Parts: sequence; C-alpha cells; structure tokens
Amino acid sequence: MCANLAHPTNDDEIYTPNHNALSGQTVSSMYRLKDVDNHDGGFFIFGDLSVKVEGRFRLKFSVFEITHTGAVCLESLFSEPFIVYSARAFPGVLESTFLSRSFSDQGARIRIRKENRNRWYGSNHFYIPFNLLTFSFLAV
Repeated sequence: MCANLAHPTNDDEIYTPNHNALSGQTVSSMYRLKDVDNHDGGFFIFGDLSVKVEGRFRLKFSVFEITHTGAVCLESLFSEPFIVYSARAFPGVLESTFLSRSFSDQGARIRIRKENRNRWYGSNHFYIPFNLLTFSFLAV
C-alpha cells in the first residue's frame, strides 16, 4: 500500500511524490497482527509519515498488485481531512493508542508515547495529528 497527500475535498487533486510535501515511510507491506480483540488481521502501518506543508489535507491510500507486466492499482481510499500545524501552533503530541501499543508489543516498529508531551521533535516538518496511521485490508 502506498500513501499520497491529497486535497481535503477534491479527489482529483493529488500531490505527487515529486511535490516533496510528504516524507517518511510512504509505502507499507501488509503485517499480520492481532487487533485489540485478539483477532488476526492484515494491517498496513505508516508509523513515521509526516507532512512538511502547513494546511488542511487528506491522505490517499492505494493497494497495488504486482504482476509480471507492472503494478495494477486494486483499490484506493481517502482518509478524513486533517490539519497540519506549524511548529509554533502545534497543540502537542497525543498519547499512543491501545492499538498502537498492541502492535508494538507484537513486534511492529512503532514509536510509542508513554504520556502527552508538549514538545516538538523536528526541524522543519509538521505533525499529522494521528499518532499512528494504520489501515486494515480485508480480503473478500
């Protein structure tokens, strides 16, 4: 699965990787992990995704099938709109969710926050107000 930055309301306006507004891990393989109810599932984890531009955006997530002739997009979906804050206006880091901690305990490489902090740990990046971007994919 790959992630691209998108306009908050227009599905056709996607910021390409050449735009350089999105940084970090923009591609994720599927992880077989247990959810909060201890059921097996397939999850795509984007644990260090950040946006370098202040504003309102969505993320477009696309699942691809790799074939001998190339890659074929099977499905795409958009996140809910979110606000990217400047370092000065940043309201603070949220505590890690139970799902995040559960995935970390199962070996997924995710930074876990033990408590709320009001410090900013970056130079010129902005913060996506999700403490973990995780999407599950259910095969039909």
